[in-house]
Amino acid sequence: MDWIRENKVPATLLGVIFAGVLGLGYLLFAEWGAFSAARDEYASLGAQIAQIKGMALAPTEKNLKDKQALVDAYGGNVSRLGGALLLLQPVAAPLKQAEFQAKLKDRVIQIKNLAQQSKVSLPPEFGFGFAEYLGSLPSSDVVATELSSYLDGVEAIVKLAITSKVKSVDLLERAPLPNEKESAPRPSPQAAPRPPFPQPGMPAAAPAAIAEKRAVTVVLTLDQGALQLILSRLANPVDMKARPDSDQSFFTSLRLLRIENQTKVGPPRLQSAAAQADASSVPVPVATETPPAPAPDPAAAGTGAKPAEKGPEILAPPAPAAADSVPVIGQELLKVQMEIDLVKFLDAAKTSAAP
Repeated sequence: MDWIRENKVPATLLGVIFAGVLGLGYLLFAEWGAFSAARDEYASLGAQIAQIKGMALAPTEKNLKDKQALVDAYGGNVSRLGGALLLLQPVAAPLKQAEFQAKLKDRVIQIKNLAQQSKVSLPPEFGFGFAEYLGSLPSSDVVATELSSYLDGVEAIVKLAITSKVKSVDLLERAPLPNEKESAPRPSPQAAPRPPFPQPGMPAAAPAAIAEKRAVTVVLTLDQGALQLILSRLANPVDMKARPDSDQSFFTSLRLLRIENQTKVGPPRLQSAAAQADASSVPVPVATETPPAPAPDPAAAGTGAKPAEKGPEILAPPAPAAADSVPVIGQELLKVQMEIDLVKFLDAAKTSAAP
């Protein structure tokens, strides 16, 4: 008490501070209680909403009509999208067996000429993966028609690689069609017996397929810029046209991409440019020296002959300095393996109507 009487100003300040701390503590405690109650209410409301969403609809006439309207709208949007995709992809025209072989030979010649003009190397026995049909015919006209469309897609991929300035196409393989090796026609779908109506406990029927995928494997030698260009153009159907003047495109899906440097071992660290030129494949620029001007002939000067008139004096540039650094990273080529799926969309109406 004596200290408070002797120090009234500090005691007053301490009292105000203590009262403020008590007041703020009370407010904090009250707000924390309100926050906890709001948080619990929010969690409870979220659990109720999740439970309501997981519950089945009440079997009322209104709910049935609303759900049917939503299902019809969704089905209409999917049908319109499927129709647009069918219009954009190439249509396989009927083709005879001999016509497909002639088409294949003609396309091989065209691609080889294009590769030669672009200075792109192709495999020795290049045939778009259809080399077996250069000497033999497909099993049927139906198979020849499917192979013709398949050939157009593979040709679009090869043209895309050549126009993207790759160095070489080292490998080109494609997956065979399911009916490619069949000699006898498939039985008619109408001849197959209809499955029984689904009974309780029976597994559900598999959904109808909406697309077919045809795998193409290609190995390329190229640089960084060509790789980026190919990847961007593969994802753009505008660049995957059957023909430059056609409005129809192929749809692709890059399933696997493997990239490695063509040179597995990096250049060693060397002390001189000469040693680097001997022990490494990295090109080293060599400085060229300008030969000195020839000195005047003293014998000709002693004869008293009139010296020839000199033309304008040409100042030779100084010799370039020796190279002190060379690029060792980013100059090597890449080996790239790509597995590309050619996606063929099917008519959903026809597939769903099949028994």
